[in-house]
Amino acid sequence: MRTLKIGLVITFFLAALTPAISTRVAALTATLAQSRSSKEKPDKNKDAAQSKQSRPVDAGQYVGGESCAECHAAEATHYALTAHNKTNVGNADVDKRSCEACHGPAKGHVDFYLNIQKLNEAGKEDEATALMNDTAKAAAAKMRSFKEMSSSEASATCLKCHEGEQGRSEERFNFRRSEHFRHGVSCTDCHSSHAPKRTEFLLKASEPNMCYQCHTDQKASFAKPFHHKVPEGGMKCSDCHNQHGGFMSKSLRNSAGGDPACVKCHADKQGPFVYEHAPVKVEGCQACHTPHGSTNPKLLTRNTVKFLCLECHSNTPGILDTNGTGVGTGTPSFHDINNPRYANCTVCHFEIHGSNKDPFFR
Repeated sequence: MRTLKIGLVITFFLAALTPAISTRVAALTATLAQSRSSKEKPDKNKDAAQSKQSRPVDAGQYVGGESCAECHAAEATHYALTAHNKTNVGNADVDKRSCEACHGPAKGHVDFYLNIQKLNEAGKEDEATALMNDTAKAAAAKMRSFKEMSSSEASATCLKCHEGEQGRSEERFNFRRSEHFRHGVSCTDCHSSHAPKRTEFLLKASEPNMCYQCHTDQKASFAKPFHHKVPEGGMKCSDCHNQHGGFMSKSLRNSAGGDPACVKCHADKQGPFVYEHAPVKVEGCQACHTPHGSTNPKLLTRNTVKFLCLECHSNTPGILDTNGTGVGTGTPSFHDINNPRYANCTVCHFEIHGSNKDPFFR
């Protein structure tokens, strides 16, 4: 009898749950079908973009840089002296060769002006003038001009060839996310394809003067008594910063070991050390030093060494302590900074960047 009651109860509950389960199953089935349908449905925008990318180049629309030089002799002369002249080779793709790599196919442009020339030679000046004044045909024959492009369009044209394909493979990978790109600075603001002041890298001006045109605050920093030897030509801004956009803050370059740009020159400060000074690893060199210029010796952020040390070695519970639970050592009670003996911390703690023999950097 008891077994019969249990069976009836189970049957009752199953009967009550069956509609809900059926509803959930039906809803899940519909969701899966909709998802499958959306995946199988062609994305028109994606297909159009792929079709545009895979569309073969019409070689017949390209005439070669020699034809451009017949009219644009000055530009061709400058072009021949630059690194871009390397593209003017027979085995390069027609859309990446010579002038047309940047300015687009020139057949329509050349034909338009050849027709005008032929009309003038045949004594049909009126027809030549009418053709010249035909704005629709003149616009169709116009080449791409960097002066009329937006900064993003100009940079996109350059990045067709220069986005990580020229040996220094990581140099320009991040340009589209760089501070320069985000603030509307294009490749042509710093580089000139036809009339560079320096043929190396086609720069419009030399460093650091070109950088100073925008970074005036850094120009003022380098005028301070203690500074990195950038104004003297001992180093360049691009030695520390990747002007095309780095993967670190301030577009700083990494060293080979992934350390900050500073240790590329200051290798003795790199370590690894048995006893490391916490700020060097946690905050980096800029915790104590100003990178561009300072009124303090050694580019320190404070004019007195003891005050720089006390920024951390004072009143920092949980970070520095005397019982070994923090990341650094607290200041002993017998260190009286009013006593000349303890006025300059680095008299005793001279290996302040790190030590291999003493946890107190002595």
